[in-house]
Amino acid sequence: MAYEEWAGASGRDLVLDDWFTRQLVAASGSRHGRDVHVLLGGPGSGKSSLLAAFEERAANTYVAHIDCAGLPDGVQGPVDVLARVVFQLSAEVPGLPPMQLPAYAALRLALAVRTDQADRDAALAELSTALDEGRGREQSLDLFLSLAERLGSLAGMPAWGLAALPFLSEGMRRLQEHRVRRALARHVGAPASPEDFLVGLGHGLQHGDDRQRRRAQEVLLRAFLDDLRRAYDSAKGHELRTLRCLLLLDNADDDRGQAFLDTLRTARRGGPEDGDPLLVLAAARSRPRLVEPLDVPAGRLLTCWSSYAERAPARYADRTPDLYAEADEERFAPLDVRGRPHVRVAQLRPLTRAEVAEQCRPLLAHLPDPAGVRRPADWLARIVHDLTGGQPFATAAVLRRLLRFDDELPVVTRLRRIFTLAPHRPSVAEEAYERLFGDVPAAVRARLPRVAAAAVPVQALAADALWGRGNHLLYQVTELIGDELRFDVVELDGGDVLTLPPIARRHLLQHLARSEDSAEAGTWTGAHHRLRDAQRGRDAAYHHLALGDVPAATRFLHGLLQDVKEGGVHMAEWCRALSWVQRAPHPRLAAPDDGTQEYEAAVERLGTRVPAEQLPVARLLIAGQLTLHPPTDPYASLWSDPLWDPTARLRTEIAVHLQQLSEDVPHLRGLPLHERIQSYDKEPW
Repeated sequence: MAYEEWAGASGRDLVLDDWFTRQLVAASGSRHGRDVHVLLGGPGSGKSSLLAAFEERAANTYVAHIDCAGLPDGVQGPVDVLARVVFQLSAEVPGLPPMQLPAYAALRLALAVRTDQADRDAALAELSTALDEGRGREQSLDLFLSLAERLGSLAGMPAWGLAALPFLSEGMRRLQEHRVRRALARHVGAPASPEDFLVGLGHGLQHGDDRQRRRAQEVLLRAFLDDLRRAYDSAKGHELRTLRCLLLLDNADDDRGQAFLDTLRTARRGGPEDGDPLLVLAAARSRPRLVEPLDVPAGRLLTCWSSYAERAPARYADRTPDLYAEADEERFAPLDVRGRPHVRVAQLRPLTRAEVAEQCRPLLAHLPDPAGVRRPADWLARIVHDLTGGQPFATAAVLRRLLRFDDELPVVTRLRRIFTLAPHRPSVAEEAYERLFGDVPAAVRARLPRVAAAAVPVQALAADALWGRGNHLLYQVTELIGDELRFDVVELDGGDVLTLPPIARRHLLQHLARSEDSAEAGTWTGAHHRLRDAQRGRDAAYHHLALGDVPAATRFLHGLLQDVKEGGVHMAEWCRALSWVQRAPHPRLAAPDDGTQEYEAAVERLGTRVPAEQLPVARLLIAGQLTLHPPTDPYASLWSDPLWDPTARLRTEIAVHLQQLSEDVPHLRGLPLHERIQSYDKEPW
């Protein structure tokens, strides 16, 4: 059984598949368009797998799939990238006529000819004769091979020039006399003859300045697009080519991918209003130049999904697609880029818990039954989703590894081993972290554990003692934290906050927990001490609990509870503070064990350090740090460690002690507390 990021099969990808199909087959019947769709997603978000699924989906039309980051070093500019696009689009498609691109091929040949001024007349004569005569395939091929050989021997024709010859000779066989010349003349826009234009264009590309080279590249793209348009608009093409042709660009934020998209957009700008039949879909790990003017804050790119648009504040209502207003099912609609007509951008969202559950269901037949768990697929999905945050790569990696143990080994034991640091075997968390941050400079990565120690990254940036005066790396860390494609956007206290993905934060905290017990900023003790001293209230109590100082965290919450009883603080505020402090990571999270035993041992260690009247609060903190909480918890997305108490046995302890506290609070003031007690009656999955 294989779990390869569940490409094309998750609920998210099925929504995308529906959108993609509507782009490939326009509802209006027109096969032309000008849009460039850019899908953004960090490493591990499933971009490449999704493009592969789209390619398979478009098997009945012409498809080019280019990985810009994987192109050879010899591929430098838009002309080289276009050569690979043309090669793939020209592949045979069953039931469709071959794609002919005569104007592109003629221009390509001209651009490949390298001559000095002394050779210009000879080159012009040879090229002019070839274009004028348009003779049969054999004779035409011989002619162009002869031309290539003679000019290549003088100045050296690059290999990509020779690659255009078969396209040109095949096209010549189907053209009447002068047709190529007329096609080329449409792209000239100057009084010079097409022949002069061809040789001059090639000379400009090879020896001209940046402006001349860009001009040559744009003209070549325009010829290519015009060929596509004419192929689709011909009588035979209109009848048989019912789907648009497709260009998939993976890792389009690579310099070569960005240059190609820029040139393509410029070439289209001067084309017909209704565009051309090429559907362009680009995936990128960061915002390419093409979408830089996008006036959308971090996280608001996700409003291209109706499930996120519903949570968007009123100030972003004008950016929410109208189609969401009456949609019952989730819909997907990329956002327009202001100032860039025909450019649309979207961000891939993580998988939901329900989507992870669908992946877990077939897996359960190969795993031992989890003891005492009802709805095991939902239970396993809750644990996996809490650990991975729904990142497709990490989710698939966890599910794959669950199958690599002895048949009788319990699922909980497997999960703990998968996430335990081992000297010679990377954990799933480490693999996901390397995928997300492997290209970040080592000096910046070395500071990320300090960021992970904070409740939210912005608090780490504000703690001067964590960095030292004049730390030059702080700017780079700040810039990295602003990358919404590497960091998650979570809603906290009515606003959006960028946080480390759960799988990456777990890896960083595990290494911090394994560090030496010293006062250095890069250790668990040193980082949490500095963060504690920089904060007040619930934030300071959070770090007290992370350091194992249960009495100090208890004193804060007990004092706040006294304010509630006196009417100075609302009970809802106390409940939120409790939830916030309970989210503190456990100091021994690198090697999680049985949560019930850890709870009992921690209570015993308290001894007399906590007064009797504060014990219920102390027990709430200890149990809450170890167990699963209801999904309605106000800070459910802040941090969860399901490996201590994966079956939520400690939730009964929490309910008991919450009930004990409620007896001392007036009924009306204690309503939020009663609601919280009721939320622990149900299984948290």
